[in-house]
Amino acid sequence: MSAAIHLDGVTVLRDGRKVLDDVSMQIAAGETLSVLGSSGSGKTTLLRVVAGFIAPGLGAVSVGEAVASERGRVAIPPEERGIAMVFQDLALWPHLTVHGNLSFGLESGRVPRAERDERIAAMLARVGLAGKARKHPGELSGGERQRVAIARALVADPRAVLLDEPLSNLDVGLKQELLGLFRELLRERGTTALYVTHDPREARALAERTAVLDAGRVVHLGALDELRGRDDLPFARSLVAALG
Repeated sequence: MSAAIHLDGVTVLRDGRKVLDDVSMQIAAGETLSVLGSSGSGKTTLLRVVAGFIAPGLGAVSVGEAVASERGRVAIPPEERGIAMVFQDLALWPHLTVHGNLSFGLESGRVPRAERDERIAAMLARVGLAGKARKHPGELSGGERQRVAIARALVADPRAVLLDEPLSNLDVGLKQELLGLFRELLRERGTTALYVTHDPREARALAERTAVLDAGRVVHLGALDELRGRDDLPFARSLVAALG
């Protein structure tokens, strides 16, 4: 399977400190890769580099066959990468209805109105929000807003979707429900995804492979269960204990 996203030796400096340090990885087309790490490990910076909001000081990012960023230069701007992002705070537009939030990206892509309406209706039905199209985000529950955010990201059929701890503020039951929904949607649509979290249970539930970041470096890339017995990683024991 070909790589949808390829990072080669990506390094990002901030105030002389390496926020990302020689990060290399490939995410296959249609794969969901979890990115796991504590606060300050570089997780969100990694997503912003892939999205094109930050250019790496060293190394390169390729999207499909094209080099998108390299050595301080953004060759393909964010809006041309075909990548959607779900932020931790969801970033829904409060003045727009649910339909308006989903329609915005389709309008930017000049999708005809009839097709927009059809795609939006189908997506809202799929995420369990049929009948909510005319509601505003402030009228929805937290779980419903999460569903709007993932629906908005996927309705435009992006090349990839980046998810930055979108479930961090939800209770355990709702988190498990939405993780199942995310997993189903991504597999059904064959969408490549990077899912950032600090919770190893989320990482394992959503993806077969996880990149573990520590101080900006990838210290593990593979199944989380492979961390068992990794005495060279001081925090591996706590991750494995959380997995049960």
